[in-house]
Amino acid sequence: MKADFKNWFAALPAIPGMLACGVRQPNGKCLGYGDDKIYPAGKIEKLLKQFAELHEPLAADKLAPRWTTWAFEYGHIRFVPRPDKWLLMLIVSPETEAARELDRIAEEFLPPSK
Repeated sequence: MKADFKNWFAALPAIPGMLACGVRQPNGKCLGYGDDKIYPAGKIEKLLKQFAELHEPLAADKLAPRWTTWAFEYGHIRFVPRPDKWLLMLIVSPETEAARELDRIAEEFLPPSK
């Protein structure tokens, strides 16, 4: 993992309204930030693993969306898969800076278009 990515990812929790964020590397290792009571590291890792398992068959058939966002009572959860098997997860409160920045953050995570 490059230093510039580590710095970018480490800055995400400081965005007002960011409840949790996590990244899953191609080798399955996960890194996450979140409130330890609501979003402990184990829960973040579990969510990333479950989405990766759900996404894999869609990606294999070229049916996967660019990113997936679900709304729930207390906010939104977005998963952003990359073709190189990296996966980003963002959990944000509604009506916050983090919610307004979801698209920008997702675009920054994706590889540049060719």
